[in-house]
Parts: sequence; C-alpha cells; structure tokens
Amino acid sequence: MEDIYLIPKKITPFNITKSNIYLEDIYSIYPKEYENKIKKTPLRNYKNNTSKYDVIHLGEIIEAVNDKHSNLRLNFLKPDDVIIFFDDLKVDRTKYLRVFIVSIVVLMGSIMGIMNFHADVNMAQSQFMMVNAITKDAKLYLPYFQLPYSIGIGIGVAVFFNKFIPTYSKGEPSPLDLKMISLNKEIENQLRKK
Repeated sequence: MEDIYLIPKKITPFNITKSNIYLEDIYSIYPKEYENKIKKTPLRNYKNNTSKYDVIHLGEIIEAVNDKHSNLRLNFLKPDDVIIFFDDLKVDRTKYLRVFIVSIVVLMGSIMGIMNFHADVNMAQSQFMMVNAITKDAKLYLPYFQLPYSIGIGIGVAVFFNKFIPTYSKGEPSPLDLKMISLNKEIENQLRKK
C-alpha cells in the first residue's frame, strides 16, 4: 500500500459557476509521482449552485480516491474537514465608498474614545501643570507640548499595529491579524458543525 500525503492549499473562493471540484483544487499531493494519478479525482459536482459555501468531509475524500485507487493510503497534514466558499465575482462598485464611510466612522470613534479618556483623567489639567512646572508659562507653551503629544499617540498606534516599519513587520502578524485569524477559525468551526 502506497502512502499519499495531502497538504491543504490556501483556498480562494471559487466562482459560483464552477461545476466540479477536484482533489487538486484543494490539496497539494505528495509524492509528486502520484499527483497525476489522483489529481483529477472529482470531489463535488454542482448544478445551478446557489450556496455560499460547502463542507467536504475527509471521509468523502478518502472514499472518492479509494473508489479508483484502492492501493493508496491517504495521510492528511491537517485533519479537518475542508470548507470551500463560492463567490459570484461581481465587481463591487460601492466598495471604496463603503471603506471610506467605515474609515470615517472608526476615526471619529477613536477620536471620541481618546477625548473621553483624557476628560476622565483630567489630562488638560495634568498637561497644564506639567508645562507650568517646566516653563512657568503654561498658557503660552501648552500648544507646543500638546502637538508632539498628539503626534506621539498616532505613532504609538501605528507601531502597535506594525504599520510604521513595514519591512520589520513582514515576518510577524500584528495583533489585528491574529484576531482575524482567530475569528476565521471560529467561523470555519461553526460552519463545520452545521
């Protein structure tokens, strides 16, 4: 019995008009000498597909391969059911407008959050006292202190999300990337349970 190793590919959504899903669409097959034997093994056949996703169970993959090649033993690198998504690939004409509107709302929310935090801790009085202790004329020099302070908050947020030094951050995910990965895993787990 020959061992075949299946490594899942990073799957992009398939066109909703795609009628057949083959083994090669979702897995890299090793060793390569067996790839041509089993890569065209059909896993799903769709007619008039309207669903947004489909779950292909590992047992179905094993059965589909064993129907044609009973002498092969499949080893999955990732022993999870495969979720494939479908997209109609229409051009979204409002995408940039929606991104702009959401960006404005998020920016306004973050501004309000920082302003409310500063009001809660009485940051204006703190800064006034600090500048007064240093310069003895806080009314004149306070804006010179607040401008770099405000720029520093923006730089701090950019560094926190690894956007300030893009060459440094290529190898490591940002906290936002990690949260998105976690969210995608939770969504996939919920879809598998249905």
